[in-house]
Amino acid sequence: MTKQPDITENDIRQALIVRATAYAAKAKTSFSAMSISAVNDSKFLSRVENKDLGFNIKTYQRMVEWLDEAERKLRVEEAA
Repeated sequence: MTKQPDITENDIRQALIVRATAYAAKAKTSFSAMSISAVNDSKFLSRVENKDLGFNIKTYQRMVEWLDEAERKLRVEEAA
């Protein structure tokens, strides 16, 4: 049996920050504005970015779901 590679905390942090950075650039918005819209906490993405600070996985999931929807809306707007 082949062992699957472990997904680290750093991998999770980096994946969200890369995705959020790409969205912020396309949508011309800030991490703070995105964090407020997604989880009502202006510092959330900053905490994810800072490896010395923690974050709640449920809040992380809400941010990911918000990005899913925001990216869909942006694609529709770009296609129009």
